[in-house]
Amino acid sequence: MSYFEECIWIFTGLIAGSFVNTCIDRLPLQFADEELRLRLLKSSKLSPHLKKLLKDSKIKLHKPTRSFCFYCGHQLKWFENIPMLSYILIKGHCRVCKTPLVPRLFWTETMHCFCYGIFGWFFQNWIWSLFASINFSFLWILAYCRSHQQIRIKLFFYGGVLLVVNSLVYFFIGK
Repeated sequence: MSYFEECIWIFTGLIAGSFVNTCIDRLPLQFADEELRLRLLKSSKLSPHLKKLLKDSKIKLHKPTRSFCFYCGHQLKWFENIPMLSYILIKGHCRVCKTPLVPRLFWTETMHCFCYGIFGWFFQNWIWSLFASINFSFLWILAYCRSHQQIRIKLFFYGGVLLVVNSLVYFFIGK
C-alpha cells in the first residue's frame, strides 16, 4: 500500500471521528424521552442555549447543520472545525466563552485516525477496510450511547442490518 493511500485512510478516520463525536453529542438529546427531557431542562449543569434547543426540539443529528459550542451556542467557523488540529490550537476551550471542551472529542478523533489507518494498512483492500472502519465507528457510538434506551434499540437494529450487509459482502465478494 502506498503512503498516499494510507494518508487517505488516516484523513478519512479524522473526518469519521468528528462525525462520531457529533453523533455521541446529539443522538441522546434527539431521542430523549419526555422524562429525560424534563430532567435535563431542570438541570443547572445544562447551558441556557442547549436548554432552548432542547425545549424547542430543534436539536437533531442534522440540525443545527454546523457544529456549535454546547454552552454559549457559538457556531464554529471552518478553521475551528478541523479534526484534532482545532482542539490543539484552541487548547481545548471554546474560543468565545472559554468553556473547556471534553477530552473525549480529541481522543475519539485520534482513535478513529489510528484505527482507520491500521485497517487500511492491514486489509490492503478498500472494501474490507471500509467495512471494518464503519463497524468500528458504529460500535464506538453504541458504546457511548449505551445508557439511552431508545437510541440503543435503534442502534442494535441498524447494527443487525450492518452485520447482515457485512455477511453478504463477505459471502459474495470474499469468495
